[in-house]
Amino acid sequence: MHRLWAARAALLLAALVVARPAAAHEVGGGFVLLLPTHLYVAGAGLAVLASFLLLAAVPPRRVARLYDRAVTLPAPPRRGRIALSLLSTLFVMGLIVAGIAGPEDPLSNPLPYGVWTLGWVCMTLACAVFGDLWPWLNPWSGLLRVAGLGRRPVLRLPARLGHGIALLQLAGILWVDRISIHSVDPDRLTDRLAVFWLFNLAGMVVFGRRDWCARAEPLHVTFRLIGRLAPLGPGGAGRIALRWPGGHALTAPPLAPGELAFALLLLAAGTFDGLISTFAWLGFLGLNPLEFGGRSTVTWPNTLGLGVAWATLAAIFCGAVALGAALAGARPLWQVAAARLGYSLIPIAIAYHAAHFLPHLLVDLQDIARIASDPLARGWDLFGTARSHATLSMFSDPGRAVLIYDAQTALILGGHLTGIALAHATALQVFGTGARALRSQIPLAAVMVGYTALGLWLLSQPQV
Repeated sequence: MHRLWAARAALLLAALVVARPAAAHEVGGGFVLLLPTHLYVAGAGLAVLASFLLLAAVPPRRVARLYDRAVTLPAPPRRGRIALSLLSTLFVMGLIVAGIAGPEDPLSNPLPYGVWTLGWVCMTLACAVFGDLWPWLNPWSGLLRVAGLGRRPVLRLPARLGHGIALLQLAGILWVDRISIHSVDPDRLTDRLAVFWLFNLAGMVVFGRRDWCARAEPLHVTFRLIGRLAPLGPGGAGRIALRWPGGHALTAPPLAPGELAFALLLLAAGTFDGLISTFAWLGFLGLNPLEFGGRSTVTWPNTLGLGVAWATLAAIFCGAVALGAALAGARPLWQVAAARLGYSLIPIAIAYHAAHFLPHLLVDLQDIARIASDPLARGWDLFGTARSHATLSMFSDPGRAVLIYDAQTALILGGHLTGIALAHATALQVFGTGARALRSQIPLAAVMVGYTALGLWLLSQPQV
């Protein structure tokens, strides 16, 4: 067994560059502990260094040529946008009804699965592949268009707010998901979903649908940023272009300060999520991990910790970009570089999201098939799946569990390579020459090594 894992480690060293997401995996932890942690840390450092040196050796014109290539595809018809949005509205209303009239058991109620599995996990992955789908699938625009509301704002959304309202809402979503003791409780989740939907509906009516969606509704902002990293994106003249992942971000507008804060928050939340379940974190809080009382005992420390993780990551990222600009002899350009390089954080966040939630999806999709046949627990069997049960056999079988872990590492590796390549292409755009761009990337490469080592340390820690 040790020889088998040693061989796998040698083959997957590059994947360890962004191995921090695996810290929260149900599957990966037990297998990873079969290998000495120092092998992972060394492999991660070598993989980052190799990626950095490889990109430095590639002529800038070839990098530009890679991202300039595009295959133009026909655009989808626009006629169905209102219908799809109205169906999404009905879906949200159905979830609220299920939360009120359905079973109290969150494992039998469709509300948590509809919000977290389909609305958050699957929608993020879909936008990462197909581009920003949220304008088609959001539960507001169709209703507003039919009602003739939201086209002309009653009031102007103050420009000084930037993306502040959306940031606060995103922080609230992440807090409920990662920290709240009621994250899947149907009663509490019903109230939160209803308030979220009504609040943003009112915002679109008062301040106009276009401006509110662009700056205040968190899912529009999140999925728009993720969609810019997708292979599919706008190709001009109303068509779709297929590019190398991240290619659309190079032609997109620089990130506004609030959008950069979005990217940093998504990445920081992923890292902190890998920390809060470790013995080390509970020990730091003075708690006995073997007598852990659940989320209720760490709500406030975790809330504070999430904020500190976000601020710390922001300071490290901005500091590395500023130092890189100074090394490149272009110190005044550091804010411009940060607004462009922020896109390179998003593939890493997407990779974490995909790898972290893969084991959950394998179970949740089975539960969704069961619940769909009897969403209100009335004894129905609409699709013949009401008596099916989710199997966890893939986690107890070593061969299948290793296959899942390999898939996770492949996802993580793809996200890392996309981020590194995008950062290099962005540096070439901002700093002009290959030598200056290379010098500007040295601090970020160092940060990546340290950040990866932190993730690998988290991966090696016992978890509750």
